[in-house]
Amino acid sequence: MKSIFEIAKSGLRGSERSMSVTSNNIINADTPGYSRQRVEKSPNGMQMDQHHAGLGVNIEEVTRLRDDINDKLLNKKQHDMGYLEKKANVYEKLEASMVTDYGDDLDTQVNNLFDNFSDLASSPQDVSVRNNLISETQQFTSKLRSTSLNIRQNSDLVKNFAGKTLDSINSLLSDINELNGSIKQAQAKGEPDFASLDKRVAKMDELSELVDFESRETSTGAMEIQIDGHSVVDENQVYNISSEVDDTNKKYRLRLENGHVIKPKSGKIGAEIEMYEEGIPEMRERLDNIASTIVSEVNNIHNSGYGLEDNVQRNFFNPAGTTAESISINQDLVDNSKHIAASDTDGEAGNGEIASEIASLRNEKVIGNTTQNQTLSNYTISTISEPGVNIDALNNQMEARDSEIQMLKTQQQEEAGVNIDEELSKMIKHQNAYQGAAKVMSSAQQMYDTLISIVR
Repeated sequence: MKSIFEIAKSGLRGSERSMSVTSNNIINADTPGYSRQRVEKSPNGMQMDQHHAGLGVNIEEVTRLRDDINDKLLNKKQHDMGYLEKKANVYEKLEASMVTDYGDDLDTQVNNLFDNFSDLASSPQDVSVRNNLISETQQFTSKLRSTSLNIRQNSDLVKNFAGKTLDSINSLLSDINELNGSIKQAQAKGEPDFASLDKRVAKMDELSELVDFESRETSTGAMEIQIDGHSVVDENQVYNISSEVDDTNKKYRLRLENGHVIKPKSGKIGAEIEMYEEGIPEMRERLDNIASTIVSEVNNIHNSGYGLEDNVQRNFFNPAGTTAESISINQDLVDNSKHIAASDTDGEAGNGEIASEIASLRNEKVIGNTTQNQTLSNYTISTISEPGVNIDALNNQMEARDSEIQMLKTQQQEEAGVNIDEELSKMIKHQNAYQGAAKVMSSAQQMYDTLISIVR
């Protein structure tokens, strides 16, 4: 008789636990990051004389259904996606600094400069042509300066973004460390803290977009995290990361409390550091190349020619301004456009050879590198179009990564996600099982009462 009561009691307990877990699954069906749970049961019994007697059901454990390998793969793909998205975002800002909607871009300004020298070669004595050349040149130098300043502002912006990203990384690492403590305590008691485990997965998911890392779960349930081979969260503590910025040399270093320098290769902060140290400085260098080349090439020709009023040979540009931010026209020419050298011979006012020679620079391959020089116009076009070209390439890579991420998320959803229809059918099953166990208990009670009445 006792065994029947024990069987019924175990059935009630098992069904009640199963119903509780299933209900929790249903309630959290739309909770982001929730992993469905399942009650693992096994039959209970003992060997009697000549037969085996069943003693009901054992609740082995409550398991959390989640593919940890899938999470690791997803984190790695999100490292790349965060990196690609951030680089594309920075290049979009650079493109906005380079290209305008109204078409008056730097390549147009370069061509206008040479067009005006060509006009001067045809009409070297026309003061209005000379004044127009001065005006167009000032617009060109102003465009170079404003473009370079915009890029400098983007550099400062990216530096600030990197600081905020680092703050988020430190905050997430601290949260993961706290969750590690809760998870370890629960595991030591034999009662897994599934809520904290799900929260930790969500935190690591956020972290994976910001920085690339390696992770390993220890035997105590803690999650150890390394960045660039250096531990940032271990079994017992978290290590704060600080930044060291050298604005002059455009260096952005991340340093741990123990002094180790870490170099992220991916994630948002990896892209921000790369763009601050390399991508943006390269764009400014290209603009400086345009400025210095035009200054040197035009001056080399102009300072061998003569204006209309005297035989003094002058530079067209201020030779001290050889960067995009410092380039400027010679103030003597601004004050008196008759000092612009159009002639190659003193006293020949109608001679436009010098102006013609400067105008012909548009067809000369004077800029680039020793193996592949370009004309100033083509080099300028490639400079202002480079952000757009990079954006297109990054978008193609992001499409591929997004496809991989969505596939992994779908696979994880199949494993960890809650299917309402499935859970409702399980609820009916558990409810029926509970009612069945209750009937066994009721029948056993009636049998017991009958036995007692007979004994009396």
